[in-house]
Amino acid sequence: MARYKQGLAFRYVQETKYLRERSPRDDLGSIPSPARFKIYGEAKSFSLPQPDFSESADLWQCLARRRSERDTTQDPLSTEELAKLLWSAQGVTARAGPHLLRTAPSAGALYPFETYLYVDRVEGIPQGIYHFQVADFGLALLHEGNFNHQITAASLGQPVVRKAAVVFIWTGMMLRCMAKYRERAVRYIAMDLGHVCQNVQLAATGLGLGSCPIGAFYDDEVNELIGVDGEEETALYLVTAGRLK
Repeated sequence: MARYKQGLAFRYVQETKYLRERSPRDDLGSIPSPARFKIYGEAKSFSLPQPDFSESADLWQCLARRRSERDTTQDPLSTEELAKLLWSAQGVTARAGPHLLRTAPSAGALYPFETYLYVDRVEGIPQGIYHFQVADFGLALLHEGNFNHQITAASLGQPVVRKAAVVFIWTGMMLRCMAKYRERAVRYIAMDLGHVCQNVQLAATGLGLGSCPIGAFYDDEVNELIGVDGEEETALYLVTAGRLK
């Protein structure tokens, strides 16, 4: 067998396959299921305006024009633009029992991720690290201040991060998905975040903004920046947003 096929990536795919001749089983024991979404109740909060969809973008044109845009200006985004980007990511569109259904699909309607933001330049919102409060459609301020240097350094110095007005940071909530899907959970978390990021990119395109997904970063530096443990909750995906030249 080729040595690369003995690596973690190949082994994970093989060992989490569903096979007719083999029932899924593992030795993980009982897995606790955490809350459906996080709430930072003591944090200062900022309400976001409900998105106004009276001026709609053409979906087919957005699909055709969507690109990873890295060259953005120093001009700020408006609060309304940020609200539309966040709604496209995790906007609640319906309720099914205990589940808050959202703009992107999720395996088992578990939504095993959380959305954090580094806000650098948004009108009416101070610079800082925020958590998106799904149920209230608002932002919880975790750390106020200029973290441009830290988030850029953690993203391998990529200029697109330094220039961005906003950086979205998505974490995987491992147990939220593993409680149901066990070892296969990582597959579903990755799928879910792909759906969510594409929504944000299409929304950015429709708003005439630039966005760029980021997969290369020093994981634990980002985890420390947003205050998560890097194990049960860990950074998995970033996307930038800013105004195009």
